[in-house]
Amino acid sequence: MILRMAGVIGGVVLLSLPLFAKCPYNAGATVLVKAPIGNLIVDTTGTDSVEVQVNNGLIQIQENCARETVEFTSNTTTDMPGAVDWKIVVPRSANLDMTAFAGNITLANSDGNVTLRTAGGNVNTGQIKGSAAIITQGGSIKSGNIGGNAELRSQGGSLEVGDVTGNAEFQTAGPIQAGSVNGLVVIADTAGGNIVIKQARGEVKATTKAGDILIGDAGRINAKTAGGNITSQRVRGPFQGHTERGDIRLEQASSWVEATTGRGNIFVRMVPDDPGGDFHADLQSGVGDVTIAVPSTMKATLEATVERPAFDAQRIMSDFPMNAMAPTTPTHGLVPNKFYAPTQSQTRLNGGGSRIRLRTSMGKIEIRKN
Repeated sequence: MILRMAGVIGGVVLLSLPLFAKCPYNAGATVLVKAPIGNLIVDTTGTDSVEVQVNNGLIQIQENCARETVEFTSNTTTDMPGAVDWKIVVPRSANLDMTAFAGNITLANSDGNVTLRTAGGNVNTGQIKGSAAIITQGGSIKSGNIGGNAELRSQGGSLEVGDVTGNAEFQTAGPIQAGSVNGLVVIADTAGGNIVIKQARGEVKATTKAGDILIGDAGRINAKTAGGNITSQRVRGPFQGHTERGDIRLEQASSWVEATTGRGNIFVRMVPDDPGGDFHADLQSGVGDVTIAVPSTMKATLEATVERPAFDAQRIMSDFPMNAMAPTTPTHGLVPNKFYAPTQSQTRLNGGGSRIRLRTSMGKIEIRKN
């Protein structure tokens, strides 16, 4: 059903009232909207019907009121003066598939599965109980919690989302910020921004070409940045991290760790669930300090190397006795109660075990008791 009122005299529009269209809604159906021009504003307070109102009566809308799919489209492509808004009222339980070819999308809370696309605008949503795929070619995305899997993509804007119950995939050229993700995997990839993930039950794969990576708690982490810091409060599984220029800091690492930085410091505190298990670590800095804290009960073989030590400088410090593997130099100015070796040294904790290799080209190494 289409209702439109307009008066025309001599080719001049005197009155153009909003266009209104309506279809009945059956439970479980998908509401599909394709708007060639204008913003989509979706209200989820509907009951047994879907209503569409456009604030410009020159827009021609075609509707298809089917049982499984309720569809509203338009073949109007001419630019219109002023802002064009599509106000869409749907039941909260409806599944949504909506496209704005040139405009923003705003969605209230939804209990269904949601797919939103726009070629040149921002997307803002409330809470989504189902899965969500949100894609924009040139804007930002901001969403509340998502109850299923989440796919958020932008060519050049920020991504911000609350908690995600399923798996998550984020891709943009700007910053990424997410709450807790309870799925098996989180993929976060940005060409030029920071990545912040509060918590991840499974694995986090995070990559940024120019920014920091901050992960509060994760089951496993694989993080890479070309120019920023990598930080985690706790990683319960393996950690792999690389930065060309920046620090790496792990407050609690419960499994093996491989961390490298071209220029920056590394700090790792090992808290293995099984101190006698396989728990290797390889920490390497080109220019910077390397610090590790290990439990005194852990079975490990530690090897520390400073490739280019400063002359007569304190280079390797340890809370555990170390055996020198290279000629030593005078030990002036040592910190009291610390054992020291100048260039390369090693020790076996509790008879030896998992290999822990610490290396820096220009910097110092410190081994602490947890």
